[in-house]
Amino acid sequence: MHPTSATGRLFLKNMDVGEVRSRGQADSWWFGDFEPTQAFSEFATLFGSWSLLMHAEEDDARVSEAARDELREAEAAIDALRARIYFPERDEWIDVAQLNIDGKMIEWKAIEGPPGT
Repeated sequence: MHPTSATGRLFLKNMDVGEVRSRGQADSWWFGDFEPTQAFSEFATLFGSWSLLMHAEEDDARVSEAARDELREAEAAIDALRARIYFPERDEWIDVAQLNIDGKMIEWKAIEGPPGT
């Protein structure tokens, strides 16, 4: 796996959408900073909606079933983006199983198995 201080590129639907600066790992999740490019604008609304729904759930334990359904739909749409992160210094691709982008913060969980699968 990549080192804690690695810098890479995030790809969504095979498009380079920004820079990832890995800052560490907690359990099976990696986290860091995200600097989007203009290409990320195609996906920004989806991640913004996810963020609003996540924070609403944190703020109110009585979030409606409809809001939980919307959150699941947003997460499924994010998963369908086929996210990958490329770390050029190591010539390493990370296939991403789950991805969260909330402002400048990025978190990802790698797909278990050989790279590129």
